[in-house]
Amino acid sequence: MSTPSNQNCCAKCGAALAEGVRFCEQCGAPVEVSPPAMPCAAPLPAKAAGNPPLLLIVVALVVGALSFAGYSQRERLLGWLKRSPAPAVTTPAPSPSATTTQTPPVSAVPVSPEVAAAQDLAEMILWFQKLPWLVELQKSMPRGVGIAMHAEPYDGGGWSEMSLRETHSKDSGFEPNVSPMVGLFRVSRADRRIEWMEPVSGEFVPLAEFLKDRGLSGGTVNTPTPPQSSARGVQGGDFETAVSTGPNSDTAVIVTDPTQKGNHVARIIGPDEMSFDLPLKLAVGTPEATIALRLLLPENTKLVRFDDGKSPEGIRLRVRLVNDIGNSIIRDAVVRPIGQWREMEFSFYDLPKKVVSVSVEAIWMEGPVYFDDVKLIPTQP
Repeated sequence: MSTPSNQNCCAKCGAALAEGVRFCEQCGAPVEVSPPAMPCAAPLPAKAAGNPPLLLIVVALVVGALSFAGYSQRERLLGWLKRSPAPAVTTPAPSPSATTTQTPPVSAVPVSPEVAAAQDLAEMILWFQKLPWLVELQKSMPRGVGIAMHAEPYDGGGWSEMSLRETHSKDSGFEPNVSPMVGLFRVSRADRRIEWMEPVSGEFVPLAEFLKDRGLSGGTVNTPTPPQSSARGVQGGDFETAVSTGPNSDTAVIVTDPTQKGNHVARIIGPDEMSFDLPLKLAVGTPEATIALRLLLPENTKLVRFDDGKSPEGIRLRVRLVNDIGNSIIRDAVVRPIGQWREMEFSFYDLPKKVVSVSVEAIWMEGPVYFDDVKLIPTQP
């Protein structure tokens, strides 16, 4: 039986070869037959879908390492995991032909008065703990004796009572279960003024009396009052320092900005009409001036209905310039709640002869309104 040839021409004489011959019909040379080709290798199976990503593999390895590592090694590995950033998620950019929708800005999240009050108290406690005279007092205590603090929420008059008591360790030589009173103090929310209850009279007196009684130097006793400047303008309108009241004697209630940590603002809470009063230095005879301020009216601050059942469109904001005998000139505005800070200006003409303060009032609401950056913009040199 012939073996099929895979040659077309004789390798010796070049004559054409018929299919299946073993010898060339012209020259008799044997026809070379190549071995059959090897079958193709079967394709490798496709990679299984859903293989774990690299991050999961790394986490699995670390978990395994934690099982065998010692205590200190585990702490280092856990610390590494805590510091490692999460993998970034990349969102593909939309094609030019795609239709995009503009995302509106996110409004500031309003906070309830209760939450704001808790934030104020916590911030005051942190501030109190760092006062130089308190640090000096702690260092003066005997070995094993410390100081514990307890603060009460602000009362209706804007005061928080702060009690300081001793704590005794077992090796202090004092009874561990006894905590003698070091002193009872109260702190003003408006200007962080501190007063001490003198134990004999039972009356609150200036902090300097306590420092004298305990032989403390005091360092910085309270938040320093900024030096009085001869420049024109509203005094303390940024609410970052102690604010003295103007002739109307309405102290500004200073709280933490609900939208910006570290910033301080003034707050008015309805439904009762409330206000604050700031000193204003203005040259005698100034004919025109503009008061600018920033206002935040949270969206959850409800508006109070009128006696006839109708609801106002917004709160009523009133700014007054007051002279040295109590006369004032007034500007009003109705402001709707939008949950974002906004800038407003109130222009005054034909001013009283000697303006000494600016008063800011807000009514028609149940809830808080926040103010910041109350300042004077003179319209005449």
